[in-house]
Amino acid sequence: MSAPAERNALLLYGRWERPRSTGLFGMTWGVTILAGVLVIATIFSYVFTQSLAVVGVFLAVSTIGMAPLVYSRDGRTGWEMTVLRVQFNWARLRKQTVYRGGVFGQVPGNARLPGIAASSHLYGYELRDGQRFGLIHYPNKNHFTVSLAVQPQGQERVDQWQINDWVAGQGDFLARLGSSRGAVGAEVVVESVPDAGARIGAEVRRITEPNAPEFARQVMAETVLTRGSARVRSDVRLTLTFSPLREASSREVADQAAEIGRRLSTLIVAAAQAGIAATPLSPGELAIYPTRAYNPELTADLERISGTEAADDLRWTGAGPISAQEDWDCYRHNGFVSVSWEMGAPPAGQVPSDTLLPLLAPRADLTRKRVTIVYRVHSTADAVKLVDNDFREALAAEQSKKGVVSAAASLRVQNTNNARSEQARGAGLTRFAMLVTATVPAGSDIPTVRSEIEAMGDSARIGLRRCWGYQAAAFAGSLGMGTILPEYASISGKLGG
Repeated sequence: MSAPAERNALLLYGRWERPRSTGLFGMTWGVTILAGVLVIATIFSYVFTQSLAVVGVFLAVSTIGMAPLVYSRDGRTGWEMTVLRVQFNWARLRKQTVYRGGVFGQVPGNARLPGIAASSHLYGYELRDGQRFGLIHYPNKNHFTVSLAVQPQGQERVDQWQINDWVAGQGDFLARLGSSRGAVGAEVVVESVPDAGARIGAEVRRITEPNAPEFARQVMAETVLTRGSARVRSDVRLTLTFSPLREASSREVADQAAEIGRRLSTLIVAAAQAGIAATPLSPGELAIYPTRAYNPELTADLERISGTEAADDLRWTGAGPISAQEDWDCYRHNGFVSVSWEMGAPPAGQVPSDTLLPLLAPRADLTRKRVTIVYRVHSTADAVKLVDNDFREALAAEQSKKGVVSAAASLRVQNTNNARSEQARGAGLTRFAMLVTATVPAGSDIPTVRSEIEAMGDSARIGLRRCWGYQAAAFAGSLGMGTILPEYASISGKLGG
């Protein structure tokens, strides 16, 4: 194969492995240890009581208690599903699933963000070149988040070698982010929103020369008027979240913002090498996204002020809904209904670079859709421990099976061993997840929306599962505002899957 042909060859990506601790009979180590304790307790109960009836009762109780830990469905154990149901019912009993904002609402302020983002604050600072950027601070976790607007490149009429370089550059960007101390994670949000034409109209007016010939100005004007009626555009942004940085002079927000601003300039240059043309969002521009998500009826108005000085009048304390209610299977807010899914399983096997295209592409019949890919970066020291631990777990799982070893167990050993080798050569370690949210007007056919989204996930080879019992948290997590859900988990994974 010639060199140009090699550069244009379609590269495949994959070898993703879900971290898990494997015990006996496919159970986790936590469940295995608990089962061993119950077996020993059963033996001692017979030794001390000499009663088969007591042993039988103890075995029955142990079996009932172990069943939810062993049973698994859609990647969740029965214990996790039970805890989710109990937590949701308890929250509904205490009326914590209902939100009332506004001036006369139960929550102080105009319309603060609900749920896990309620304590967040938005600040405005400047980079060295004078560009303003918004900084979100979460006091509960002491996390700091900045967001960048990204112009999607697209892949039409782009050579395969260029796509390969972009993907490699993105991997280098994540590796650099992981080597930067204090980085918690990154989120890439691809959002489909209705386009009323205000943005393109403003852009046409900006680039149209008043002294240009009449015919040229007429052609430019017609580009706005002749657009199709079904207008849906993609809005892409990149969000970076940091924990307190040691290099800052103090842990105060202003000092942390100054240090983040220094790093942000370097990260923007690194993103450009991955084909990502990113610019920091100002505080007003940053407030547009949660405001539009929780208040979809304001989409046209927000589009008109986007990119203008009027956007600076938006306030973080008014970005939330006036009313919202979380149900077991959906989230209702301001006359709209949102349903969120999470990635239950990554694409199986090796996939091309355009595998997510069916899920990311805007569609006229589903005008409000949000796909969020969450990357949790690890430092170099943590990466060494994690890849070594994953390899030991995979090796133990393969050796624990008698007879012919399954192909999946052998493949897992190969994948984890390759991850160790690549990490030793300087590659970064990143764990990723995905959230998908669809928003439709109240009264819409939700089963049809569910079928459409899950079919799009199947086309992208993504196993999607509904976020049962935590729709409000999943909605907030998909906004790309720095609320990385594993940091807010309320269920321990030691006994889970």
